[in-house]
Amino acid sequence: MTTPNRPRPVADLVPALTKDAFGRKNMLFGKMLAEWEYIAGPDIAAQTTPLELRYSRSGGSKKADTKADKTPPKAVLVLAVQPAFALELSYQKDLLAERLNVFFGYAAIKDIKIVQHSGVMDNKKVKAPLTRPLTVQEQQKIDGLVGSIQENDLQTALKNLGKAIVSRLGKQP
Repeated sequence: MTTPNRPRPVADLVPALTKDAFGRKNMLFGKMLAEWEYIAGPDIAAQTTPLELRYSRSGGSKKADTKADKTPPKAVLVLAVQPAFALELSYQKDLLAERLNVFFGYAAIKDIKIVQHSGVMDNKKVKAPLTRPLTVQEQQKIDGLVGSIQENDLQTALKNLGKAIVSRLGKQP
């Protein structure tokens, strides 16, 4: 018998608190969130955020131990998407579902529901593109390409654009 005023170990409380959040089905969602950029790719991951996995109830027979009942449940992934990217993603839904199923190791995702939700996406951290310093030769080449432009503001803008492109792509102009 425990007394109500005695301190209890946190380990005794954790299972009851996390049962709903970390159930078997939600473990898939947690793994997917942790690896979202790897699964979706950096371009799609920058424009999307997984919201939830919705599992459908099987409306079939109530036989408990048949092989048909042992198939893993399939889910619909609800995905928050920047409104401007929603149409493009709708064309890539099947490819993304295939990537997710490969990641899970079985056909876990049957569909992806796209929700245009800029509020969720506004809080998403945007990664800065990888850049490298320009070599002296690259800077001279860019200066030579825009050197004949008479207007100083335009020349400066084009120099900055050239430097940004070369530093991101890693190619010479």
